[in-house]
Amino acid sequence: MRPIRLSGIAVLSTLGFLLTSFAAMAAPNAAMNRDTNVRKTSNPSSEVVNFVEEDDEVQVLQCGTSRCKIKIPGPDGWVKKSYLDFFEEEEEEPAPDLPYGPDTCKDGFVWRDAIPGDHVCVTPDRRSTAASENAIAGSRVDPGGAYGPNSCVVGFVWREAYAGDVVCVTGERRSQVKQENIEGPSHRVLP
Repeated sequence: MRPIRLSGIAVLSTLGFLLTSFAAMAAPNAAMNRDTNVRKTSNPSSEVVNFVEEDDEVQVLQCGTSRCKIKIPGPDGWVKKSYLDFFEEEEEEPAPDLPYGPDTCKDGFVWRDAIPGDHVCVTPDRRSTAASENAIAGSRVDPGGAYGPNSCVVGFVWREAYAGDVVCVTGERRSQVKQENIEGPSHRVLP
């Protein structure tokens, strides 16, 4: 089988079509404030190639002193600049300077730190509880249990603060930890 060879013109035509298609997906940035003809060039007496109606949303591609080129379904073209009402671009608020980036907790909350890198935001007493659980973890393990060194003595279950967390705690505490994981993001400066 012979390879297909495309001429330079075919490649450029395809590329132009794709670029035009991608440009068409851009969001409109103006609306027409009256019905008007769309002209082929910026010359006000050039050929009419399309028509737009009042309230049609358009994408403005470029503007001169008094005329703008717009992208619309059908042939693109030029209209009077005064016929366009430009949408105001919403200015993004600058991100606050956060000492720990997006993991910064709101006032009154701290990282749980059940393990290094556990940045779930909890109250300081819950952080202390996690540290205490880690400190006494060995006393709640039944090495002869079904899960070997990860088995808990009767009355205790895995904490599950993160994947693989097998520190043994009460069932009530495991439920508490599950709730901390759910609520944690809402306790960050930037949830």
